[in-house]
Amino acid sequence: NPFPEALPGTTVIGAAIHWYPEAPSTNIYALECERDGTVFIAEHQTAGRGRHGKRWHSAEGLGLWFSIALAAPLRGVSFGAALAVRNALANKVAVDLRWPNDLCCASRKIGGILVEQRGNRIALGIGINVNHRPEDFPVYLRHRAGSLATATGYAWDRTEVLTQVLMHLDDMVIRMRQGGHEAIHDEWTKACNIIGCDIRRGAIVGRVTAIDGDGALLVMTGTGPRRLACGDITIVRPI
Repeated sequence: NPFPEALPGTTVIGAAIHWYPEAPSTNIYALECERDGTVFIAEHQTAGRGRHGKRWHSAEGLGLWFSIALAAPLRGVSFGAALAVRNALANKVAVDLRWPNDLCCASRKIGGILVEQRGNRIALGIGINVNHRPEDFPVYLRHRAGSLATATGYAWDRTEVLTQVLMHLDDMVIRMRQGGHEAIHDEWTKACNIIGCDIRRGAIVGRVTAIDGDGALLVMTGTGPRRLACGDITIVRPI
């Protein structure tokens, strides 16, 4: 096991860290766990999940694929998680947040967040490409996928990255549980930098006027306002 079994000094996150050489999806374990803040990390996921049931490519030994079990409700957890990852890496690399849940460096996706809820349990799943080279990605992903290593030109210590992310997540969860959802939502909205952009999704074309409290885009189209809760969009004209 290359990772610690617990993270001392935090309040919620990392009381226990379970590592698996292989797992179907760490979110599965987190949804079944009753202990708040427990972390599940896998070297390789055989059924890693992304948005809309898409498969998440998780190369063995190169990235971080982990989930945190949290008690529900925790409104805005995906916003807070994205900010926590960005802040954890900020002293070494600039991470851009792209709606709805992508983490990007130099216009390439280096990570993502998937939140699932079952009853009173939340699984906060995070995937980060750490030491991938371009050839480590499937051919169909190479034009848009990146890693911390390709963005900076040097190898990263995965344990250090995990520790920093979990510490920042701990701070963020405390903020959310103390009623900081609105401020976190505003901070995330600003970081996404999409308000005022003209976007397209399928036949829908319009200008983003706001992001609501659930993370959906509010778009003014030629036929009136539309709400886009999820899905891939194309930015037709930046701000």
